[in-house]
Amino acid sequence: MKTTVSLVKCEDYDRDRLLEAVRQSIRLSGFDLASLKGKRVALKPNLLMPFSPDRAVITHPAFFRAVAETVKHHTDNVVVIESPNFFPLQSTMKKTGYLDIAEDLGLEIAEVTRTAALHYDRADKYKSVEISEAFFDVDVIVNIPKLKTHGFTHYTGAVKNLFGSMPGLSKSRMHMKAPAHPQFAGFLLDLYGALNFGFEKKKAFLHVMDAVVGMEGEGPGPSGRPKPVGAVLAGTDAVALDYVAANLVCLDVKKILTVTGGFSRAYGVTSPEEITVAGEPLESMKVTDFKPSKNTAFSGVVWPLTSKTIKNLFTEKPVPHPESCVLCYYCKKVCPAGAIDTAAEGKKVPRYDYKKCIRCFCCMETCPESAITAKKGTLQWMMNLFD
Repeated sequence: MKTTVSLVKCEDYDRDRLLEAVRQSIRLSGFDLASLKGKRVALKPNLLMPFSPDRAVITHPAFFRAVAETVKHHTDNVVVIESPNFFPLQSTMKKTGYLDIAEDLGLEIAEVTRTAALHYDRADKYKSVEISEAFFDVDVIVNIPKLKTHGFTHYTGAVKNLFGSMPGLSKSRMHMKAPAHPQFAGFLLDLYGALNFGFEKKKAFLHVMDAVVGMEGEGPGPSGRPKPVGAVLAGTDAVALDYVAANLVCLDVKKILTVTGGFSRAYGVTSPEEITVAGEPLESMKVTDFKPSKNTAFSGVVWPLTSKTIKNLFTEKPVPHPESCVLCYYCKKVCPAGAIDTAAEGKKVPRYDYKKCIRCFCCMETCPESAITAKKGTLQWMMNLFD
């Protein structure tokens, strides 16, 4: 199944230039904006945490505004559907400038705590998933991801951003059910398939990626670093868009299991040969010094981590640092495995039980102080022999 991913140059968040780049990117992708007339449209950004847009943790509010204005030009029935992992949606939107944009443009904000089961019989394992009920009431889903690295999945983009269709801490609990990278990527693809084909009436999809400034290093939270990329990407196939975005910043696609597995699932595009890049030539836009996450515990071969002792020796683990930890205990509240406890008397960091820790790095992802880093296992060098 052939598809087009657009690649348009945009080097800053100037309102006029960004609006033109977004509209051009959507047009080049082949998506017909006129088809939105009379439709109810969901906007799904990446609002991971209430951080300044300059940190590149979230879809930049100026980028969100440009997409929202473009959609609003064709339909007034627009709803924002998003659920941060731990932080309340309203306060997150207020602190990031999203709330002002929603009020200015007259966007509805969905109540995301009510859920409904979405069934998809072709899923590999998870044939029923609880997602925010608000998605059932829309005709079109406009996914607005941020191009970022990820310590657990290597990369987070269009497919991964749809994980936010599950509300709040249910996402953390999902890490308990699928604790290893291949299992978690398999779940994400089951969810992607369900969102594409599981509704009684099929939803149309448009993915518009904020790659004006991406995130490199230890993403997707505040431990990562902003990195200028200078691009807007758009397409109707999330796997295809993620393939182009990963190549744009020279990430190793073999480590992005939502792309390699996405091809084999055949929900849409099944190989790179079926992808056409419209707009700027990919080679001329590549960012060759983009730094991936150093956390490689699950991004290479699958190690048989059945023993907790072996896991501690051969994989990275999240480690809090007393010089920056403020004992807010967000890490404890978000940990799906219950592996984090309050600090011991006289200590300045929470206590970690690494025998319980499943290495999902949710604590590192959501730490507002960037006080948690990944420390290599004692014998992790041996993994290179098998990678």
